Amino acid sequence: MKSSIFNVIPSAILLVLLFLLTPSSAFSVEVGDTLSEDLQKQLNIPKGQVGVVDFFASWCLSCAKEIPDIKKMIKQDSQQKMYVVGIDVDEELAEGIAFQKELAIDFPVINDVEQTIISEFSPIAMPALYYIIDNKIVGKHIGAVPNIDEKIINDLQKLGVEI
Repeated sequence: MKSSIFNVIPSAILLVLLFLLTPSSAFSVEVGDTLSEDLQKQLNIPKGQVGVVDFFASWCLSCAKEIPDIKKMIKQDSQQKMYVVGIDVDEELAEGIAFQKELAIDFPVINDVEQTIISEFSPIAMPALYYIIDNKIVGKHIGAVPNIDEKIINDLQKLGVEI
């Protein structure tokens, strides 16, 4: 049976409608994307520094393993070439704060109890870590990474940032 334009058009219209009706939060930011102005203000990454955005939660066992390595890496950055900001995605503020205290997190943390920041990034797993330079996402890691401190330093060197 020959396909006519009348058979193709309804399928194309359906695909376009599905795309238009899918909430924008269903799309994740990817390497190469520029952050929205609102997200830039929330993250507040200082000009001239590489942003390292780390999503974590108290229920994430891998997050608890990676945070001490991230803290260790921050101490190695004597020239302050990077700015680490944690995004705690616990829906219960008290749980998030208790987790932060338990791990003695000493870098800036945004408590994203309303899930607004994580919904813009939409990582497919936790922990999730993003590199941002000049408000543009230049790299990311999704899921647990052994020795994340070494991995971040190596990644930043590849981006031309010496720690």
